[in-house]
Amino acid sequence: MSIPKVLWALACEFIFTDGCRAFLTSDLMTNIYFLGAVILLGAAWRHWAWLRDLTDLYTEYYHWVEENVPLPGNMKLRRYMDKLNEVIIDLRGTPMTDREIQRAKLTADALAAKDHMHGYHR
Repeated sequence: MSIPKVLWALACEFIFTDGCRAFLTSDLMTNIYFLGAVILLGAAWRHWAWLRDLTDLYTEYYHWVEENVPLPGNMKLRRYMDKLNEVIIDLRGTPMTDREIQRAKLTADALAAKDHMHGYHR
């Protein structure tokens, strides 16, 4: 005699009955399922609000820097990444990790080199 088989047989006999199945598929339970889904979506929306705020600030500050900062490309992007890190700290409360900062600096240098080379090939 196997204990899991006995437990499954008991569950099938007492829990998974036609009445239980009818209740779980009823209109009341459908509304409860939808309510749970809406609550989960609202919680996810609220949890990731800092990311939406960061994205808005990211694009706004990027356009401002491009128009108003008269530095070469790599210094401009470095300052931009530093400012972005400050905004992340303000919104999330935790700074970018060293690896993220290093990756951002490499990206900034690559973009600056691309801009620099693009100027010579016009």
